[in-house]
Amino acid sequence: MMMKLNDFQKYDVTLLIPYEKYFELIYETKYLLEARLNSDRIFVAQKSFFGCNRRTAVSKASDWYNKALKKVLGHPHNKMFVNDPCGEVVYDQGFVCTDLRNKYLDDPTIDRLIKEAGGDLGREDTKTPAASVKRLRKRRKQEVQLTDRLIQSSGGTIYYKMTELCDSKTGRSKVRKIKLASKSLIKAKKEVVRRGLDRFENFADTKELLPLKLSTSAKAA
Repeated sequence: MMMKLNDFQKYDVTLLIPYEKYFELIYETKYLLEARLNSDRIFVAQKSFFGCNRRTAVSKASDWYNKALKKVLGHPHNKMFVNDPCGEVVYDQGFVCTDLRNKYLDDPTIDRLIKEAGGDLGREDTKTPAASVKRLRKRRKQEVQLTDRLIQSSGGTIYYKMTELCDSKTGRSKVRKIKLASKSLIKAKKEVVRRGLDRFENFADTKELLPLKLSTSAKAA
């Protein structure tokens, strides 16, 4: 296998092979000469892959396992582990359990990741899991406050918060979110003015957009 110029980082893969399965591999002429038997009657083998990042290395290791070992050993869960020498596996708001970068984690990486997640993640314990860890709590969908009135959802949709008249019974005003077609803040501001959503609102940037509104009206006249 030819190594690319940017595949400079070495990643170590650890294989845990049940005693009987190791001899099945030999019968299939799939030799892992470096394997050593431990006290639990499990053969431990090491193999290295090079890649520009952990995602690339995991992809290469998965392809190799599926072609060479899966027929005998079955699903790689609890059998193949890839280390994280550069600390690439980090918990954040965008963490995806099934991302290749975050799969086939060794025990030290899983322990660190669960600690970083603060209760959001736990070990995956199903028979044929899609990842090494799973979410224990649903991820909150966070909105981004663009201006006093404009907010953007986690999916990228921009909304205008409009305050409606007070309810005569409760004396409270209601806030309604109006979905905008615009995908950028600048266009969203113009859309608010064009649709007249700010007519009864103290929109933060009305003065900035006033010339645009006047020129539009003049053309219409």
